[in-house]
Amino acid sequence: MAVSDRAPEGPGDGSAPYFFLSYARHHRSAGESPVGAEDPDRWTLRFFDDLTFEVMELTTLERGVQPGFMDREVHVGQHWRRRISEALAACRVFLPLYTPRYFTSLSCASEWYLFQARQSAHELISGSRPEAIIPVLWVPMPDTELPAVARTPQFDHRTLGEAYARFGFLQLIRLARYKDEYQLAIHALARHVVQVARDRSPGAAVPVDFTALHGRFEDADDMFAAAGDLVCCADAGRTALVLPGPRPALAGVGRLALPPGTGEPTSFGSAGFDPAGVDSADCDSAEGDAPCSPCAEAAVAAYLRTAHSKLAEWFTSHPAQVSSVDFDEFYFRTVHPAAKTALLRQLTPQTPPGPFPRPPRLRGDAADPRSGGSPHVP
Repeated sequence: MAVSDRAPEGPGDGSAPYFFLSYARHHRSAGESPVGAEDPDRWTLRFFDDLTFEVMELTTLERGVQPGFMDREVHVGQHWRRRISEALAACRVFLPLYTPRYFTSLSCASEWYLFQARQSAHELISGSRPEAIIPVLWVPMPDTELPAVARTPQFDHRTLGEAYARFGFLQLIRLARYKDEYQLAIHALARHVVQVARDRSPGAAVPVDFTALHGRFEDADDMFAAAGDLVCCADAGRTALVLPGPRPALAGVGRLALPPGTGEPTSFGSAGFDPAGVDSADCDSAEGDAPCSPCAEAAVAAYLRTAHSKLAEWFTSHPAQVSSVDFDEFYFRTVHPAAKTALLRQLTPQTPPGPFPRPPRLRGDAADPRSGGSPHVP
């Protein structure tokens, strides 16, 4: 199913969910009857309701506006994949419930990957890291049992209370003697969610069908590893990109898609580049004998602007495929030729000095190469 190609409204307009609750669902067995049976996810549902109430109390959201998203909120008959994909593309904070089952679920790994792609895109474009993934201990788990990417979020669980850090939310919510500790922990978590949502949330993205990622990875481990690679790529290119010359207007492109183009296109550095104002002493070649010319600067600027426009189109229509073979073929078949053409328009062809050499031939017109022909090659 192709999800909507319309980017949802971003965090700035107040319509995006404050948080997306990502959890490993308990699926009933084939012979288990749902009639009269307790909901295996009832504690997760209560946790979601309590956190929703706390977030509502800490914000000015109008009554009826849901501050959080949980896939159980998708009613029967609705396009559930579309709803989940749109929530992942717009939510401000991502809350994964840490359990052993969570890190074996391909659906959970897909949700994490897509939100991490938004974060990495935001960092590559703006140079600042959002840090909008807040891990939640549903049950305590040692770091050695977590994927590398799940150890990345910087969060001190003791800020929610010693009881929570020791037992996790599942025990606090089930045992009556921890009622006070649970109330304090859920309120502290809500305050942190609201703060991160306001200060460090990534830009919105074009929705992507998260189930489409399942066919590209064999298991959840591969997906979590791929999410970790996105973190490494963002770390390697953390400095904000500044294009020389005025940036072109991207017709039909609103918020760029995953990765690395989420957020507003104008989030690139806006500092212009004036070739006429370049000091030749600052742009000498590596050999130090040929200063760059305004003509060369204009040509390079034209190349980069055209490449940027083509790449933006790709990121909008082919999200989460930057590492694919299709992207490599697209770059060398489309981006580079178009950018090269724009560069050549800025350059005046020059005839090289001296006589123009004739290309060698297998059979020349004369045996003596000094006569202008090529020597005979038997």
